[in-house]
Amino acid sequence: MNLKQALLIAVVSALIGALAGGAFVARRERAEPASAPITAQAAAPARHNDQAEPASPYPQYLSLGGAAPVSFEALRKRAQRDPAFLQDLLRRYGQETAADARGELLALLHAVGGEEVLRYALSRAASTRAEDERIGLDLLGGYSLQRAEVREALLAKLRAGGEPQREAELIRRLTPATMPEEDAAPVIERLAALAGDGDAEVRGDAVAQLAQWAEPAQAEDALHRALLDPAASVRSKAIVAVSGSAARSERLKDALLAIAADPASNAADRGAAAMALQDFRLNRAEYAIWQRAQARADAESGEGG
Repeated sequence: MNLKQALLIAVVSALIGALAGGAFVARRERAEPASAPITAQAAAPARHNDQAEPASPYPQYLSLGGAAPVSFEALRKRAQRDPAFLQDLLRRYGQETAADARGELLALLHAVGGEEVLRYALSRAASTRAEDERIGLDLLGGYSLQRAEVREALLAKLRAGGEPQREAELIRRLTPATMPEEDAAPVIERLAALAGDGDAEVRGDAVAQLAQWAEPAQAEDALHRALLDPAASVRSKAIVAVSGSAARSERLKDALLAIAADPASNAADRGAAAMALQDFRLNRAEYAIWQRAQARADAESGEGG
């Protein structure tokens, strides 16, 4: 996996995860009171100053069932210095059922991080109870797969198998990270195996992740098979995966040309295939096919707009 590409993917994924977790800032209508009170000073709005502060991916205030919004940063600092308060936050997150409050708590616990949160996350993720497992996995989303214990927890779940939808979700959690190839090898091996799974959703997601984790030559065979897959959803994900990878071969090009020129393919796939072909060397005959496919995609895009 290209180092620069992996770093970029990891940073963007972390930012998206933080934004998603921090998006729930609406006030709760019902909640348990915190075991330790939150002071009015912590809840007071921050004073403006003349110096611009860097933008944060987290919300500025949380409600957490309080009478007034509370400073996110004040809560984060308190959780990092007060073990009892942190344990209370973890307990509340584990018991919370309201989506907005759970989102607030998840964003806060991701920002707090640390070993205590990680231990709690690993413990809940190891459960065979679906709700406990989800709580743990969502918390683990705040940690990089560079950490061996986080990586192994996800791989252990995938090795154990289960419902295809759950497996696909676990695969999507394997956000690439920069690490020694010996550590990445088990992830690549598992993704390669799942790329041949009997369920189309699992196959498609596995190929998409494999293209990001593996070296181009390692991913090429799985990408080619996915471009020829009988399931349209797998082909669609494979086209995007080829575009985002450095894998290039004559048979990948031929498969993309076939999709781009096939009137039976859906318009989105033909357009995506035409776009992916821009990164391949084309002879005159191939270029003519690409030109027609691109013109058709442009026309269909105009009609859709």
